[in-house]
Amino acid sequence: MATLQLPYATPEHAHPTLHPGPEWASFEQFRIAGSPGLEALAAGQVGTLRTKAGIFRLVRGEDFQYLVGMATEADRLKVGLGTIMRAVKVMRDHPESDSAVELLLHLAAQYSAGFLSTKPVAPLAPPTLVPEDDEVITDPVELQKRVAKR
Repeated sequence: MATLQLPYATPEHAHPTLHPGPEWASFEQFRIAGSPGLEALAAGQVGTLRTKAGIFRLVRGEDFQYLVGMATEADRLKVGLGTIMRAVKVMRDHPESDSAVELLLHLAAQYSAGFLSTKPVAPLAPPTLVPEDDEVITDPVELQKRVAKR
């Protein structure tokens, strides 16, 4: 059985840089481009779709998973640092307390163990295979016929 290699799943890809990718000036242009238009969006690129409703950014699944992982890691670091800061304040207020020193050392050990982990930042979900129907119907009469059949 073949294994799937996804970018950013290992520490050597720990700091990817996202670059501007393809742009679509309208939803109609995006729709007509279909799947080949999305295939132009390479890993590490951010596509831009401009519509009347606003500007939308598109990224590949592995890039999105990486960004979610980085956000999760940033939140973990924020919580961990907050906990250590509270323990430092307890130690500052009670420097003679052996339990305050032990608490700080325990928290620092817990924090550094997670920080030095070599696991991916976030679990990467396997890609979902979705059947695609990329047929673009530009004739309004044909489109209405097909919609009426459903």
